[in-house]
Amino acid sequence: MAGFTTAAVAVAGAGLLNGNHSVNEKPVAADILEGVGEPTSTGLTPFKDPLRIPPTLRPRGNGITEIDLVSGRVRLHSQMPATRLWTYAGHFPGPTIEVRSGDKVRVAWNNKLAGTTPVKAVWVHPEGPGPGLLPYNRPGSEGGFSRPEVEGLTAWTTVHLHGGHQNALSDGAAEYGVTAGNGQLAEYANDQAAAHLFYHDHAMSVTSLNVAAGLIGNYLVRDKEEAGLGLPRGDYEIPLAIQDVNFDTDAKGRLTGQILVKRIIGGPDAPMPGAIPPALASLGPFTMVNGVVWPHLDVEARAYRLRLVNVSGARVYRLAVIDEETGEVVRGAMKLVGTDLGLLGRPQTIDEALSLSPAERADVVVDFASFPGKRLKLVNTIAGQRPGAALPDFMVPFPEVMQFRVEKRRHAGYSLPTTLSPSFRKLTPAGVPADATERFVMLAFDKTGAMPQLWEMREAAAGTAPGDGVVTIAMPGGTRTLRRTGVMFEDTTTFFAASGTWEKWHFVSVAPAGVPIYHPMHIHLMNFQVIDRRTVDGSGMDFATGRTTKPITLGAPVPVAPEESGWKDTITVNANTLVTVAGRLAEQTGKVMYHCHILDHEDEGMMRPFVIMPSAVHGIHDMLMGMNGAMGMNQKAGGHAGMKM
Repeated sequence: MAGFTTAAVAVAGAGLLNGNHSVNEKPVAADILEGVGEPTSTGLTPFKDPLRIPPTLRPRGNGITEIDLVSGRVRLHSQMPATRLWTYAGHFPGPTIEVRSGDKVRVAWNNKLAGTTPVKAVWVHPEGPGPGLLPYNRPGSEGGFSRPEVEGLTAWTTVHLHGGHQNALSDGAAEYGVTAGNGQLAEYANDQAAAHLFYHDHAMSVTSLNVAAGLIGNYLVRDKEEAGLGLPRGDYEIPLAIQDVNFDTDAKGRLTGQILVKRIIGGPDAPMPGAIPPALASLGPFTMVNGVVWPHLDVEARAYRLRLVNVSGARVYRLAVIDEETGEVVRGAMKLVGTDLGLLGRPQTIDEALSLSPAERADVVVDFASFPGKRLKLVNTIAGQRPGAALPDFMVPFPEVMQFRVEKRRHAGYSLPTTLSPSFRKLTPAGVPADATERFVMLAFDKTGAMPQLWEMREAAAGTAPGDGVVTIAMPGGTRTLRRTGVMFEDTTTFFAASGTWEKWHFVSVAPAGVPIYHPMHIHLMNFQVIDRRTVDGSGMDFATGRTTKPITLGAPVPVAPEESGWKDTITVNANTLVTVAGRLAEQTGKVMYHCHILDHEDEGMMRPFVIMPSAVHGIHDMLMGMNGAMGMNQKAGGHAGMKM
């Protein structure tokens, strides 16, 4: 059951939720699939079940919209029993919330989740190096070590509107979780351009488990600029939440439907009681779209707008459209019209594949008028490899994502507008205001070289003696000396900023040779663009001592993909690269976060707070901190760990 405004509403199919009543529209798929009641199958058939489309909720008026978090059973594939999940309003994904730009919305998220987590979590050992890490790709616990700390986990939740503009009190701060029987009251300003946002759990230390349990949903902001473009809408605009998943099995190897989080640890021994061992982030072999494993969608031979979001905990998707009859990539089938935070200036054609790291979104138009009677499939691929070819077990065990079944009767072709957003401007380094605050964040490892860490840095005086946490990096304007000021979320807050001002952040990833680690970095309350990406030589980084023995140097530029070329809130930083982003902070204020959006990394400490203040307050804060000598010689110029350009 779902609480909206003043009444509880249960919706059986795709529909529209307005206030305290439900109006069913033409359903694309039943919200609850028919299927088996007991385990019967050791595998799942791709494209057997129809895509589920979540109902749409359009909050009205100035009141409070109430959404209950409730336990429920949702069938994720007809060849498995229904799965127990934690849900928003009884739906997985939760209802798609649709708002108008400039209309403030208040939502009460009521935690009514009873009992312990529906997720089963285990540790398993690898079966060999690299692609031999097969436990990732098989269902079932396989005798893995159980995790008692997860078995007893009860619902502690906080909802974050990812990409939204909201004050810190409404931002879903990780430490502001609420237990069952309590609620979180949030106010969303929606003072931004049309964009595809999404909401998800953000509770400290358990975000990855709560999201795996089902706590995700879409959030669409509309504005006049978007409305005037004539993009596909209504039944022809479909959100697609993509998420990898694994399931437990019974004694006969049959899929039970229970969500399984399987993580790989090193060494032959069981983990020490009461300790979390270093482990690889969880990857699942199956792919769900809108909570259905490998679904199909019947489409008319006309244009559709697909709102893609990767809600996986760690998996990157490189999506290509394949003609099932020929097995060939349909080049140019996807026209990109927007990124995380809104429309591009002009459409861009995706030649082969579109990449999405966790939390990234892509706004895509596909005109099926060119494919009457065909069956097309969306698949996950690997860069440099022909889509549809054999894939390494470790990375992509099954390429299938979903299938489109195109009707034979063809409609008129569709032409995208040549200009999408006249207000869009591509940001360049020269276009960043000279008074933007500059910040450095290192994506490094602990002294064992096993655990990835986020190092918050501030500039130190040239000639600072080498030592733990001291890093030098050769930037275009000269060598910079940086000192680590924080690693864990609980360390002292050192980043302070003025609302509405420009910021320039450098994310510098250094990793041991041969470690293909990546970090999708998300900054709350900041719309940014990528202004530079290049390789780095981090061979001078000595993780054992936590310092550089020679400066990190910059190498060749790395291209920015079309799906990274617009306004963003999350950007992928690959191993041994530097990514520089710039943008303006929102007007909202308070203590918010930036972090890696690999949810296991976030839970394990790759998240730091920063405080946004009104400009006048920030000025007073600078003076007070200077009076106390808290941040050393660079504080006045840099706003505490920030440096003016």
